[in-house]
Amino acid sequence: MRLVIQEAPALKAAIDSIVCLVEEGQFEVKADGLHLKAMDPSQISMVSFTMPKEAFVEYSVPEEMKIGTDIGQLSNVLARGKKGEKAELSVEEGRLVVRFFGDKHKRTFKVPLIETGDRVQREPKIEFRNTVRIKADAFKETLKDAKLISSHVRLQMSETQLVVEVRGENGDVKAEFDKGSAELPELTVSSGAKATFPLQYLEDMVKATSAASIISINLETDRPLKLEYDIEGAKVVYFLAPRIETD
Repeated sequence: MRLVIQEAPALKAAIDSIVCLVEEGQFEVKADGLHLKAMDPSQISMVSFTMPKEAFVEYSVPEEMKIGTDIGQLSNVLARGKKGEKAELSVEEGRLVVRFFGDKHKRTFKVPLIETGDRVQREPKIEFRNTVRIKADAFKETLKDAKLISSHVRLQMSETQLVVEVRGENGDVKAEFDKGSAELPELTVSSGAKATFPLQYLEDMVKATSAASIISINLETDRPLKLEYDIEGAKVVYFLAPRIETD
C-alpha cells in the first residue's frame, strides 16, 4: 500500500481525533479509504474514524489490510511533519513506514506494528431524533466553564434551546444557546432529551477541532450520545455512555 497526503500536518490533526481517546487501535485499509473503530480503555466511549481515499493525493491499495499500531506513538511521529511536506504511509517488514518529503529532502520513520485483536467494534443502534449543530469554540468554552464546578455535565435539548448545565458543591453553571443564534446553526428536536456525561470525555472528543469547526451532537434521554465532526478530509464519530440519574 502507499497512501500520500498533501500536507503532513493535516494527517497529524486527523489522527489526533483518535489519540484523545484510544491508546492503540487497528486501521483497516480498504479500497474506499482508511477506517478505525475502537473503544477507549474504560469501555464507556467509542470512536469511529474514516478518512476516504479522496483525502489523499495518492491512494494505492492493491489489497485490503489491517494495521495495528500504538496511536500515541504514531501521533508523535506525525508531529514531526512540517507544513509544505507531504506525508506517505506504507508497510514494510511488519512495520508502518511514515515518510515526510519535500522537493529535495526526505525523512523516514518506522513504527512497529502490534497485535490488537480482530474483534470488530459495532456502533450502538440508536434512533436519534434530536440533533444540534454547534460551533466548536462555543462548545469548548462552555465545557471550560463547567469544569470549574463538576466532573459531569448535563446536556438538554428542547425545540428552542440547547442547555448545558452543571450543578455541584462549588456552585452552578448554565449555558443556554437559542435556536437560530450564531453559535447554533441548526437545532432539530422531535421529543426533547436530556442526559448527563463525564465532562473530561467530552473535552477529549472535541480537542482536535479547530475554532471554525461545526460539531454535530445527537441526544436521547439517558442513552449514549453521538458526537461527530469533519477534520482535514476525515470524518470522526464518537459515542459516549451517559451517567444514569434518578431525578
